Amino acid sequence: METNKIYQGDVLEVLKTFPDESINLVVTSPPYNIGIDYGIYKDNLNWIDYYSWCEKWLKECYRVLKSDGRICLNHYLSLGNAKERTAPIMEINSIALKVGFKHHSVAVWQDITLAKRTAWGSWLSASAPYINSPFEGILIMYKLDWKRKEKGKDTIKKEDFIKLTRGIWEIPTERKQLTKANFPVILPEKCINLLTFEGDIVLDCFMGSGTTAIACIKTERKYIGIEAVEEYCKIAEERIQKELSQTKLNSEGKFFSSQA
Repeated sequence: METNKIYQGDVLEVLKTFPDESINLVVTSPPYNIGIDYGIYKDNLNWIDYYSWCEKWLKECYRVLKSDGRICLNHYLSLGNAKERTAPIMEINSIALKVGFKHHSVAVWQDITLAKRTAWGSWLSASAPYINSPFEGILIMYKLDWKRKEKGKDTIKKEDFIKLTRGIWEIPTERKQLTKANFPVILPEKCINLLTFEGDIVLDCFMGSGTTAIACIKTERKYIGIEAVEEYCKIAEERIQKELSQTKLNSEGKFFSSQA
């Protein structure tokens, strides 16, 4: 299995090619099923089918994670319209528990773009008020053991550790529309610094524009990405090459080992 590489293809097919217990951390944010046209995939499934699909790739994530591996999954806390709503984080948590994952926590952050939306429903009436939920959550789970079996080099700063362990994360909304749905580099960077050691292998099942890969380069971790859309793979590779040109390689070359 090659590291520091983005694999283009269907997430389920690509994951099947990865060996058991080879990944330290999964950081990802799947399509939200809110009707975005990605070209080859339109995320407008009925919710039963969507969650069934989530279960399939979560099973593969569980298989490839090491026994002390973790997963950080970013999704909405609640979404939908006045007629039909769902709570993705809660639903996916239940699915993940069924798969075998163990729950650790949910960190929350506010999506400013959602906070600005007005959704009153029935005006000044208990008839049918609509309650907006301008928050996204990072579901944090683990495979078998929460405590890492082996020691490694930490890279998190004291002040960041204190803030992140409080569970309310300060994350600015991503303004660069590199893809139709992308999050800021600081999100995976926080997950990586908090939950992995330098040199660990981080997998993003839905790499998009390469945000998690950039975070790995910044923190000296090895990345593996999966992305179905060819255009996004190209965008990601361009971003990665630009980041690498700005990053000093360490003398040992340990970060850029091509084999896991």
